[in-house]
Amino acid sequence: MFRKRIIIIFILSLFILESFSQDSVYISNKDLRTACLIFAEHQKFSIENPLLKQKILSLEELNQLYVESDSIQRVEISTYKNKVDSDAREIKKLKNANKRIIIGSSIGGILLFILGLII
Repeated sequence: MFRKRIIIIFILSLFILESFSQDSVYISNKDLRTACLIFAEHQKFSIENPLLKQKILSLEELNQLYVESDSIQRVEISTYKNKVDSDAREIKKLKNANKRIIIGSSIGGILLFILGLII
């Protein structure tokens, strides 16, 4: 019996306090829908944000690999350009030497022919 009275007094005190309260909040259906959308977007972005961060980290790692590969390729290209230049100089030297041999052998042949006519 005593417990029933305490419970009734407690409920009445809550009712009285609620009736005197000036801070009552009323939420319209539109406000409730907006709040639900905000919470849904927050949950969606809470899931997507770590995935996007992981994707950014993966792309940065891939970019770093491309930078390293590109620098290696630049060194190789520079090495091959130097080799091509060196080979071009060597070919030019050989062509000049070949011209000298052809000119020398032509002059030698002519001289031998003339010598053969004289003798």
